[in-house]
Amino acid sequence: MFDVGFWEILLILVLALVIIGPERLPSAARKAGFFFGKARRYIEGVRTEVEQELDVGEFKRLLHNQEVQINELQQQIKSSVDNVGAEIKKDLPTADILRDSPAHTIRDEVPADKPEQSAETGAASDGEKKPSTENNEK
Repeated sequence: MFDVGFWEILLILVLALVIIGPERLPSAARKAGFFFGKARRYIEGVRTEVEQELDVGEFKRLLHNQEVQINELQQQIKSSVDNVGAEIKKDLPTADILRDSPAHTIRDEVPADKPEQSAETGAASDGEKKPSTENNEK
């Protein structure tokens, strides 16, 4: 982690012996070991918790499973569309579909602003009556 070699550790021990003194060095070493172990356990606990929360392997497995399911559904839909298309082509040839539709001409269309006249009565289709010639003759 820190890449500390033998000579660095020896230098730290000699400095601690000189600064702290030989009487208090064992208790200081115990306290330093206790805090060092506590820090290592804390760091390991945080690392374990982060790995559990962000389990990348689990996310990758879920993503892979979803991709597989999507691909299977796409293949099923494509085969269903192909089957329906083949059945339609088999049952109704294109020429029959075109012959079934009636031909429309421009003359068939009636303008919307003019009322349609009934051929038999000569009256307007919306129920209007023509003025009778009998009342005008009197």
